[in-house]
Amino acid sequence: MSARILVPFDDSDPAREALSYAFELFPDGEFVAVTVVDTSALPFIPNAADDPESSDEFQELVGEAATQLEAAERLAADHGVDLETRSRVGSPAKEIVDCAEEGAFDHVVMGSRGRSGVSRILLGSVAEVVVRHSSVPVTVVR
Repeated sequence: MSARILVPFDDSDPAREALSYAFELFPDGEFVAVTVVDTSALPFIPNAADDPESSDEFQELVGEAATQLEAAERLAADHGVDLETRSRVGSPAKEIVDCAEEGAFDHVVMGSRGRSGVSRILLGSVAEVVVRHSSVPVTVVR
């Protein structure tokens, strides 16, 4: 039975390196790339009549996530590997940990940092949170 590998993907250089590394580390693996639509960047207005998921900002984030997953599929095709893709909505670290547990994955391979830049410094590293809370082994690619 081949290992199921989860690779968080945001189309950053570290994420692309992590996906390529996962293909090399687990040549017979079953791969799933997940991107997370981070809703923490959206403004929250209590008692607003509109559904926040119907906002233009949210739809833009969903479109960006789809573009990121298309990039992951192209990278997998370049390596001759089949890749399943998923998209989730919420806090990136929590969604990655939850996805790893719910999907019965054997391993998570992720980049050491993503697109978050300054917010990563202020809010803490997604990779660090995933390493601390994941119930499966995590490889962080530098």
